[in-house]
Amino acid sequence: MPRGYPAIEQVAEQMGSSVRTLQRRLLDSGITYSTLVEQVRHDLARRKLETTQLYVAEVARDLGFKDHSSFSRAFLRWTGMSPRAYRQSLDRTGGHSGSSPARNRSVTRSRHGS
Repeated sequence: MPRGYPAIEQVAEQMGSSVRTLQRRLLDSGITYSTLVEQVRHDLARRKLETTQLYVAEVARDLGFKDHSSFSRAFLRWTGMSPRAYRQSLDRTGGHSGSSPARNRSVTRSRHGS
């Protein structure tokens, strides 16, 4: 999901179906496209914070957030903690699922100053 996420129209086209058919199939499974995208973003955010040393701003950009503040608010909503606090908790517990937690990289500015 680098640089955002695909529009539902793109996904439907790749699956060889109409947008309406994709929406119906998702609803039959008890989920909407926007909820699915939110779940994927949440999962990818946690993985990136657990297994990479990317700055929070870089994770935010990779997941299609307009800025690190928007990402931080979403992450707080998903987990009850900020991305920085999440990484710090990984440092204290030795990581998640055997992954190597990123250390000292929870700054919210990009390496490139943007």
